[in-house]
Amino acid sequence: MTELKFKNKRMQIARSRSASNGVKGVTLIELLVSIFIIAVIATIFMSVFSTFRENSQLTEAHSAIVGVLKDARSRTLSSQNKSDYGVHFETAKAVLFKGNIYNSADASNEPYFLPTSVQIGPINLTGGAVDTVFTRLLGTTTASGTVTISSKRSGGPTRAITILSTGNAQ
Repeated sequence: MTELKFKNKRMQIARSRSASNGVKGVTLIELLVSIFIIAVIATIFMSVFSTFRENSQLTEAHSAIVGVLKDARSRTLSSQNKSDYGVHFETAKAVLFKGNIYNSADASNEPYFLPTSVQIGPINLTGGAVDTVFTRLLGTTTASGTVTISSKRSGGPTRAITILSTGNAQ
């Protein structure tokens, strides 16, 4: 029995010596695999984050343009400055303007610039117009139809803004 204990003790000592003599560390392959896994996870995370940010900016632009349209209609209905108001659409901005005709040099224009990843187009208003002007007393509009805002990324999401002839926007 003591001989068996002695033999077990010798084996434990031999194991501990071989373990302490071995080099501990990380191999190059283990390091490369770890870096690869981190890179894949980071790529997935960045893709999801990018899509989320793009959708957020598109939603923000949609809400802001609808707000500009409602503001123009509200100013017209309240006869602010005894004038009509309208909204002019360009690729990178929507401009709230005073009067029946858009004048890009007018200092009273109020532009709303879209986020850099969002653009306006196509604009499908009656008569091929790029402006819509609201009429006093009724708040109806001179040009109804849809204005589409979209991501600049090919195949990205889009949102349509519908301008009804009654002047309401949605």
